[in-house]
Amino acid sequence: MGVITYKWREFDEDLMNRVQRTFKNNKFKGVYALYNETGLIYIGHSSDIITRVTHHEKAHTLAKIKLFKGLTEAKEVEEKLIRRLKPPMNKDFTKVETETKTFSCALELDVWKAIKIKHAVKDMPVADIVNEALKKQLKRWVEIGNEAG
Repeated sequence: MGVITYKWREFDEDLMNRVQRTFKNNKFKGVYALYNETGLIYIGHSSDIITRVTHHEKAHTLAKIKLFKGLTEAKEVEEKLIRRLKPPMNKDFTKVETETKTFSCALELDVWKAIKIKHAVKDMPVADIVNEALKKQLKRWVEIGNEAG
């Protein structure tokens, strides 16, 4: 079977049996990716990847695994993949590393329509459009304050 680390492999019964026969009683560290008919749904890491994928609670039709020598490396790869690919069932690492505060406000109808148009044209979340506008406005306020001071 050769070296099994650092390469994505489709996880199936054949792979599981070959790994277990070749490396008896070993627990393998790695990253796994779960898919369903819509595509990638979840990315995780485990210190016992064979058992983890075999008994995973998330319904999936396909799993791929990538084995690593160390758990730290597996965790780092998992985090990078989640940040880049944003699987819908992952919650960690998918938000920008900033603190956010939810608030409610009233908008003029024309402002709301403009936001919705930009949302449709740019395919951006409404929250990102509003945050972008607020950041620009805050920057301008800071400039005015600096000029006055």
